[in-house]
This record gives sequence, C-alpha cells and structure tokens, in this order.
Amino acid sequence: MFCSHCGAHAQDGDHFCNNCGASLQTTGGVVQQPYRSDAAPPSLMPADEPKSSRRSGASKPQDPYKDQIAQLKLQIKELKLDLKQITTQMANVRSNYYETAAFVPRGLLRWGYKGVEDFKLLGPQQQKQQLQQHIMQLEQQLLQLQQAQVQWKLQQQN
Repeated sequence: MFCSHCGAHAQDGDHFCNNCGASLQTTGGVVQQPYRSDAAPPSLMPADEPKSSRRSGASKPQDPYKDQIAQLKLQIKELKLDLKQITTQMANVRSNYYETAAFVPRGLLRWGYKGVEDFKLLGPQQQKQQLQQHIMQLEQQLLQLQQAQVQWKLQQQN
C-alpha cells in the first residue's frame, strides 16, 4: 500500500503516513500502486525531495498523531459538557417533581404524576446513554491513537 498524498510506502495497520502524516484511514487515503513519474504530482512531495519550507540540515519528522489526538480530546471535552447539561436538566425535572409531589393526593393521581415525570425523563435519558456510548468510543479511539503515537516515537528513536 502507498499513501495517496505523497506516494510513500505504508505498512498494513498504519493510521498515518510516516512521510507526510496524512491520514490513511480516510476514503482514498491509500493506493495500491505508487505514483508514476509521468502521473500528476501528489499533493505533498515524497520523502526524497526536500520541502522548501524545511531548514537545511537534519529535520525532525512531525508527529502525525498530534493533531488528531488534540482534535479527539477537544471533541470528547465538548461531548462531556453536553452530557453535564443533560444531567443538569434531568436533575431539574426530578427536583420539580419532588417539590410538587407532596401536594398531589396519594393513589392513582400520584401514580399518574410520577408517570408524567418519567415520560419527561425518557428522551433525555436516551440522549444521555447515546452520548456516554459515543464518548466511550472516542476515548477508545484516543487510546489507540496514543498507543500508535508511542510506537511511532519509538520508531523515530531507532
């Protein structure tokens, strides 16, 4: 496999190109054959051609995982804030129920009143569960990226 951006060889299971840092997991991120010299030039230059923005001498390769890890952390933080907002709304509904439930006569009427409270909490509870699952999936992705980043850094040291 080869990176569709720069044409560098990519190992099976790589998430990012070791040459240019492009994501290999996106649609069209990898190609089966390297670029031919007579084909249109890739969007990024191959490793053997120095980039004009590089300083002369040895340059340290940029961490291909850094930006995606930062983006995932930000997304998780935003979802956790949404989760707190839903939890607060649910607490307010419960609080209102307990403040007013004492004034509702016992029996069938109170049971119906409790049913209304449960119905009000049904939608937010489902949203809360979906958010929790999404956060957990993103945290798993973050962990995988962080592990891949550690492996990449170890490869760079060798």
